[in-house]
Amino acid sequence: MQIALYLDDTDTPVSLTEPGRLCLYEGTGQDWALMEEWPVDLPRTGGIAGLRAAVEKMVFALAPCTVLISSEVRGYVYSLLQEQYGFSVWKSAGSAAAMLASVEAGEIERLTAQAQAEACECSSQSGCGSCGSARLVAITPPPAVLAEIRPDGARYVDLARALAEDARHNSRSVLGPILSATPFRPLIIRMDHPPRWLARAVKSLGLERHEERRDGALFITLTQPATTEVAP
Repeated sequence: MQIALYLDDTDTPVSLTEPGRLCLYEGTGQDWALMEEWPVDLPRTGGIAGLRAAVEKMVFALAPCTVLISSEVRGYVYSLLQEQYGFSVWKSAGSAAAMLASVEAGEIERLTAQAQAEACECSSQSGCGSCGSARLVAITPPPAVLAEIRPDGARYVDLARALAEDARHNSRSVLGPILSATPFRPLIIRMDHPPRWLARAVKSLGLERHEERRDGALFITLTQPATTEVAP
């Protein structure tokens, strides 16, 4: 399960109306890994339109996670997340591990009860009016980012530029499809800093990683390890 924690600088849950950082975790029980984190400061000026745009950007950054822990569950932002984006929001306190385990248990219980409630005996034509789910806002997914193919066959993608050009993207939505493409070809990524999840992905794919900082950016090159032939 994926769960997001909204914390302040002291790792204490705070309200989304205050500056903080989103920490995206994945795991179960007492075993949780921090996948990624980033600062969030929702606008206090600019009206509803600006706030809604910032919330939508946050939703895309968290996707596919729709479970959030903070110090509050009421207010416009929380209503927006729950009613229009299908989020389940929880108010909690304590250590990250304890909060994650507790909310996971609560989510399992909630989803089980929801599934039982929706299993009412009614035809799909008539409906009983009690087993439908709330209408969610459909938001257009961002277009896939294509890697540039260089003359030597290596691929190149500017992650920093892709994130700046389309706020709906996050590092996983940009790099995930490129990393999973087969057959794997050398990949050069330009970025400001490496996402937390990238090291785990590189290890699971069995790739070699080389870093170089130049021209004010970080360049990471991913290649497949050279195979060593054993003489007969």
